[in-house]
Amino acid sequence: MHGIWVQGPERVLFACHECDWLHRMPAALPEGAVARCRRCGAVLASSRPDHLVRTLTLTFATLVLFTIVNAFPLLELKLGGRETSVTLLSGALELGHHGMWDVVILVLLTSLLFPILHCVALLYVLMPMVMGYKPPGAVWVFRSAHLFSPWGMIGVYMLGVLVAFVKLSDMATVVPGVAVYALAALLFCSTAAGNALDCCDIWRRIGEVDDGHP
Repeated sequence: MHGIWVQGPERVLFACHECDWLHRMPAALPEGAVARCRRCGAVLASSRPDHLVRTLTLTFATLVLFTIVNAFPLLELKLGGRETSVTLLSGALELGHHGMWDVVILVLLTSLLFPILHCVALLYVLMPMVMGYKPPGAVWVFRSAHLFSPWGMIGVYMLGVLVAFVKLSDMATVVPGVAVYALAALLFCSTAAGNALDCCDIWRRIGEVDDGHP
């Protein structure tokens, strides 16, 4: 969301993230209220008092599932009496054996590093806020979480796993591993956490001026 927070407890200037129309709004909306753009009707902000706990729970679940995804096999292949298991990390490193190290780096960044950094950054900000105080460096860390978010391509990786499952099933017996189910749950939890998060309320709690690019 794009917002320009003005010092003072009573009102803020808020720019619509769809059409950039500038609005003057209360700093805190009534519980259950939704503010919409007067020009295009896009949702500017909503009051969800329980969003901190819900987002924290879903983010923690995402991190746990992410650990499972990386610790257990995605697929088990059975061909000619031989069995081979493939994990997220081994699948990426296998590309390096064919000289595609640039692809390896891209896969590791988008499927491993950036999603972990996004979850850790959110947990760092949300856990203290649930307890009633602001963590040190909250502005920088929360901005970083938004920076990492678009680069975490778990959905793309899930699609790749499904394509590989279909393609390999014609050549060998393919058994989905524990990590496949964890990956599906991870995709659900990460999406639900993003939908539950109320960025406007976070910035209000942080109490800093938002330049429109959190």
